[in-house]
Amino acid sequence: MSRSEDQVLGELLSLLPPGWIWRRDRDSVIAALLAPLAGGIADVEQLAEDMLREVDPRLATVCLTDFERVLGPDPCGRDPSTMSLGDRRQLAHQRWTARGGASRAYFIGLAAKRGVAITISENRCSYAGEMVAGDELIDWPEQFIWTVHLAFTGETLFEAGEGQAGDRLYDLIISDIDCDIRRLKPAHTEVVFDYGSL
Repeated sequence: MSRSEDQVLGELLSLLPPGWIWRRDRDSVIAALLAPLAGGIADVEQLAEDMLREVDPRLATVCLTDFERVLGPDPCGRDPSTMSLGDRRQLAHQRWTARGGASRAYFIGLAAKRGVAITISENRCSYAGEMVAGDELIDWPEQFIWTVHLAFTGETLFEAGEGQAGDRLYDLIISDIDCDIRRLKPAHTEVVFDYGSL
Protein backbone atom coordinates (compact mmCIF):
# COMPACT_ATOMS: atom_id res chain seq x y z
CA MET A 1 0.00 0.00 0.00
CA SER A 2 1.42 3.36 -0.99
CA ARG A 3 2.06 6.10 1.54
CA SER A 4 1.31 9.80 1.44
CA GLU A 5 4.06 12.39 1.12
CA ASP A 6 3.58 13.32 4.78
CA GLN A 7 4.00 9.70 5.91
CA VAL A 8 7.20 9.32 3.87
CA LEU A 9 8.56 12.59 5.25
CA GLY A 10 7.84 11.36 8.79
CA GLU A 11 9.82 8.20 8.13
CA LEU A 12 12.74 10.11 6.59
CA LEU A 13 12.88 12.43 9.62
CA SER A 14 12.81 9.42 11.98
CA LEU A 15 15.84 7.96 10.19
CA LEU A 16 18.04 11.02 10.88
CA PRO A 17 20.98 10.42 13.21
CA PRO A 18 20.60 11.39 16.88
CA GLY A 19 21.73 14.82 18.01
CA TRP A 20 20.44 18.31 18.63
CA ILE A 21 21.52 19.53 15.17
CA TRP A 22 19.17 17.11 13.38
CA ARG A 23 15.80 18.64 14.23
CA ARG A 24 12.83 16.38 13.46
CA ASP A 25 9.99 18.92 13.50
CA ARG A 26 8.12 19.65 10.25
CA ASP A 27 9.10 23.34 10.01
CA SER A 28 12.86 22.74 10.20
CA VAL A 29 15.32 23.35 7.36
CA ILE A 30 16.06 19.62 7.13
CA ALA A 31 12.33 18.84 6.72
CA ALA A 32 12.19 21.42 3.91
CA LEU A 33 15.19 19.75 2.23
CA LEU A 34 13.66 16.26 2.59
CA ALA A 35 10.13 17.26 1.41
CA PRO A 36 10.90 16.98 -2.36
CA LEU A 37 12.53 13.59 -1.79
CA ALA A 38 9.47 12.45 0.20
CA GLY A 39 7.20 13.61 -2.64
CA GLY A 40 9.22 11.65 -5.18
CA ILE A 41 9.17 8.49 -3.06
CA ALA A 42 5.39 8.82 -2.54
CA ASP A 43 4.90 9.21 -6.31
CA VAL A 44 7.02 6.11 -7.04
CA GLU A 45 5.08 4.07 -4.46
CA GLN A 46 1.76 5.20 -5.96
CA LEU A 47 2.97 4.34 -9.48
CA ALA A 48 4.12 0.89 -8.31
CA GLU A 49 0.71 0.29 -6.72
CA ASP A 50 -1.05 1.39 -9.91
CA MET A 51 1.14 -0.95 -11.98
CA LEU A 52 -0.11 -3.94 -9.94
CA ARG A 53 -3.48 -3.50 -11.70
CA GLU A 54 -1.80 -3.30 -15.10
CA VAL A 55 -0.62 -6.94 -15.03
CA ASP A 56 -4.22 -8.09 -15.59
CA PRO A 57 -5.65 -7.29 -19.06
CA ARG A 58 -9.13 -6.93 -17.51
CA LEU A 59 -7.93 -3.94 -15.45
CA ALA A 60 -5.14 -2.58 -17.66
CA THR A 61 -5.31 0.91 -19.08
CA VAL A 62 -1.71 2.03 -19.61
CA CYS A 63 -0.39 -1.43 -20.58
CA LEU A 64 -3.42 -2.52 -22.65
CA THR A 65 -1.73 -1.49 -25.90
CA ASP A 66 1.32 -3.55 -24.85
CA PHE A 67 -0.89 -6.62 -24.32
CA GLU A 68 -2.41 -6.09 -27.79
CA ARG A 69 1.04 -5.63 -29.35
CA VAL A 70 2.39 -8.82 -27.75
CA LEU A 71 -0.71 -10.81 -28.75
CA GLY A 72 -0.39 -9.63 -32.34
CA PRO A 73 -3.20 -8.99 -34.80
CA ASP A 74 -6.55 -10.51 -33.90
CA PRO A 75 -7.02 -13.77 -35.85
CA CYS A 76 -10.68 -12.86 -36.40
CA GLY A 77 -9.77 -9.48 -37.90
CA ARG A 78 -11.35 -7.31 -35.20
CA ASP A 79 -9.91 -3.81 -35.02
CA PRO A 80 -9.28 -2.76 -31.39
CA SER A 81 -9.36 0.93 -32.35
CA THR A 82 -13.09 0.61 -33.09
CA MET A 83 -13.88 -1.18 -29.80
CA SER A 84 -14.74 0.27 -26.42
CA LEU A 85 -12.18 0.04 -23.60
CA GLY A 86 -14.20 -2.69 -21.88
CA ASP A 87 -14.43 -4.78 -25.07
CA ARG A 88 -10.70 -4.39 -25.70
CA ARG A 89 -9.97 -5.55 -22.16
CA GLN A 90 -12.26 -8.59 -22.51
CA LEU A 91 -10.72 -9.56 -25.85
CA ALA A 92 -7.15 -9.16 -24.55
CA HIS A 93 -7.96 -11.19 -21.42
CA GLN A 94 -9.61 -13.95 -23.43
CA ARG A 95 -6.65 -14.19 -25.80
CA TRP A 96 -4.03 -13.82 -23.02
CA THR A 97 -5.46 -16.60 -20.85
CA ALA A 98 -6.49 -19.01 -23.63
CA ARG A 99 -5.18 -22.49 -22.93
CA GLY A 100 -7.10 -24.51 -25.49
CA GLY A 101 -9.52 -27.34 -25.10
CA ALA A 102 -12.28 -29.29 -26.78
CA SER A 103 -14.89 -29.66 -24.05
CA ARG A 104 -18.21 -27.92 -23.59
CA ALA A 105 -16.87 -26.24 -20.46
CA TYR A 106 -13.93 -24.80 -22.39
CA PHE A 107 -16.12 -23.12 -25.02
CA ILE A 108 -18.66 -21.90 -22.46
CA GLY A 109 -15.77 -20.40 -20.44
CA LEU A 110 -14.29 -18.88 -23.60
CA ALA A 111 -17.55 -17.09 -24.31
CA ALA A 112 -17.94 -16.07 -20.66
CA LYS A 113 -14.55 -14.31 -20.78
CA ARG A 114 -16.01 -12.17 -23.56
CA GLY A 115 -19.20 -11.53 -21.58
CA VAL A 116 -21.43 -13.80 -23.71
CA ALA A 117 -23.61 -16.51 -22.17
CA ILE A 118 -23.95 -19.65 -24.30
CA THR A 119 -25.16 -23.21 -24.01
CA ILE A 120 -24.00 -26.10 -26.18
CA SER A 121 -25.90 -29.14 -27.37
CA GLU A 122 -24.27 -32.12 -29.05
CA ASN A 123 -25.76 -34.85 -31.23
CA ARG A 124 -25.55 -38.53 -30.39
CA CYS A 125 -26.18 -41.25 -32.95
CA SER A 126 -29.46 -43.09 -32.61
CA TYR A 127 -29.21 -46.76 -31.70
CA ALA A 128 -31.93 -49.34 -31.30
CA GLY A 129 -32.51 -50.21 -27.69
CA GLU A 130 -31.46 -46.74 -26.46
CA MET A 131 -34.22 -44.73 -28.09
CA VAL A 132 -37.72 -44.10 -26.84
CA ALA A 133 -40.78 -42.98 -28.75
CA GLY A 134 -40.49 -39.35 -29.86
CA ASP A 135 -36.66 -39.21 -29.95
CA GLU A 136 -35.16 -37.56 -33.00
CA LEU A 137 -33.34 -39.87 -35.40
CA ILE A 138 -29.71 -38.83 -35.80
CA ASP A 139 -27.60 -40.50 -38.45
CA TRP A 140 -23.86 -41.13 -37.94
CA PRO A 141 -22.36 -38.05 -39.72
CA GLU A 142 -24.45 -35.71 -37.58
CA GLN A 143 -22.61 -36.71 -34.42
CA PHE A 144 -19.85 -34.32 -35.46
CA ILE A 145 -22.19 -31.31 -35.54
CA TRP A 146 -22.71 -29.34 -32.34
CA THR A 147 -24.92 -26.34 -31.73
CA VAL A 148 -24.11 -23.20 -29.79
CA HIS A 149 -27.21 -21.48 -28.41
CA LEU A 150 -26.83 -17.78 -27.66
CA ALA A 151 -28.92 -14.66 -27.54
CA PHE A 152 -28.69 -11.58 -29.74
CA THR A 153 -26.58 -8.90 -28.10
CA GLY A 154 -29.00 -6.15 -29.11
CA GLU A 155 -31.46 -4.85 -31.61
CA THR A 156 -32.20 -1.56 -33.27
CA LEU A 157 -35.65 -0.50 -34.38
CA PHE A 158 -36.25 2.27 -36.91
CA GLU A 159 -38.09 5.19 -35.34
CA ALA A 160 -39.78 7.93 -37.33
CA GLY A 161 -38.14 11.27 -36.75
CA GLU A 162 -34.83 9.73 -35.61
CA GLY A 163 -33.94 7.43 -38.50
CA GLN A 164 -32.58 8.48 -41.87
CA ALA A 165 -33.01 7.25 -45.41
CA GLY A 166 -31.04 4.05 -45.88
CA ASP A 167 -31.39 2.92 -42.25
CA ARG A 168 -32.75 -0.57 -41.72
CA LEU A 169 -36.22 -0.86 -40.27
CA TYR A 170 -35.07 -3.59 -37.90
CA ASP A 171 -31.56 -4.83 -37.22
CA LEU A 172 -30.31 -7.55 -34.90
CA ILE A 173 -26.84 -7.23 -33.38
CA ILE A 174 -25.00 -10.52 -33.06
CA SER A 175 -21.95 -11.36 -30.98
CA ASP A 176 -18.52 -11.73 -32.58
CA ILE A 177 -17.76 -14.78 -30.41
CA ASP A 178 -18.67 -17.07 -33.33
CA CYS A 179 -15.34 -16.34 -35.03
CA ASP A 180 -13.40 -17.43 -31.93
CA ILE A 181 -15.42 -20.62 -31.58
CA ARG A 182 -15.13 -21.51 -35.28
CA ARG A 183 -11.37 -20.93 -35.17
CA LEU A 184 -10.84 -23.07 -32.06
CA LYS A 185 -13.34 -25.88 -32.66
CA PRO A 186 -11.99 -29.41 -33.14
CA ALA A 187 -11.09 -29.90 -36.81
CA HIS A 188 -13.34 -32.93 -37.32
CA THR A 189 -16.47 -31.10 -36.10
CA GLU A 190 -18.82 -28.49 -37.49
CA VAL A 191 -20.48 -25.88 -35.31
CA VAL A 192 -23.90 -24.31 -35.88
CA PHE A 193 -25.01 -21.10 -34.13
CA ASP A 194 -28.59 -20.82 -32.93
CA TYR A 195 -29.28 -17.17 -32.12
CA GLY A 196 -32.19 -16.11 -30.00
CA SER A 197 -32.87 -19.49 -28.39
CA LEU A 198 -30.79 -19.27 -25.21
